[in-house]
Amino acid sequence: MGKNRQEQKKKAYEFFIKHQRPEEFAKDPLIYYTPERVKEYAESKSLMRIQEGITKRCVELVHAAPPALFLDIGMGCGFASVFLNLKGFRTIGLDINRFFLSYYSLPELNSIQADMREFRLRPRSIDFIISISAVQWILAESDEQKRRQYLKDFSQFCAEILKPQGKLIFQFYPKSDEAMMELGHEFKEIGAFEGNFVIDNPENPKKRRIFLLLDRL
Repeated sequence: MGKNRQEQKKKAYEFFIKHQRPEEFAKDPLIYYTPERVKEYAESKSLMRIQEGITKRCVELVHAAPPALFLDIGMGCGFASVFLNLKGFRTIGLDINRFFLSYYSLPELNSIQADMREFRLRPRSIDFIISISAVQWILAESDEQKRRQYLKDFSQFCAEILKPQGKLIFQFYPKSDEAMMELGHEFKEIGAFEGNFVIDNPENPKKRRIFLLLDRL
C-alpha cells in the first residue's frame, strides 16, 4: 500500500450527515423505493450527472478498458451501467427493486432482479464489480450479528465471481468511521483481496467521496 492509503486507513473522519438517510429509517429498499420515488429518482438530471461522475472516477481507479465485463451491484435505474455501456464495456446490472429495473427498457444492460446479500453468478466470470451508493444498505442493519453475516456472505460472493486479478470498487456513504472500517475488515477477513480505501476530498465532509478499492488475489 502507498503512504497516502496507509494514512487514510488510520485516520478517523468527521462525517457530515445533514439529514437522516433512507437506509437508516426505511431499512428495506423495497419499502422505501416506491414507484413514485423510483420515477423521481430516474428522472433526476442532477442524480444522473452525479452518478455518471462517480462512475467515471471508478473506471479511472480500476484502470478498466473495454470490452471488460462489469457487474453493477445496486444498479437502480441504470445510470452507471448506461455510462459503462456507452464507453464500450459489457455490463450485468443487479438490483432488488423491479421498479428500478423496469423503468427504462434497456436490455443491453442485462439487468437481474436479486438481493446482493444472496445472489450468485458463475465463478470467475466478472472482470470488475462496481457499486454506487448501495453498500450502505447492508451497513445500516442494526442487528450486529446479521450485519456481519451479510457482509461476510457478500464479500465471499464478490470473491467467487471475480476473475483472478479482477477488481471491485464500491462508492458508498458510511455514517461513521467505524462503519467504513467494518466493511473493509469483513472483506479483509476472507483473505481473497488486497487494497484499501480511496478518499477524494478527505478534508471536506460535504464533498468527500469514499471508495473501497480491492484487487482479487
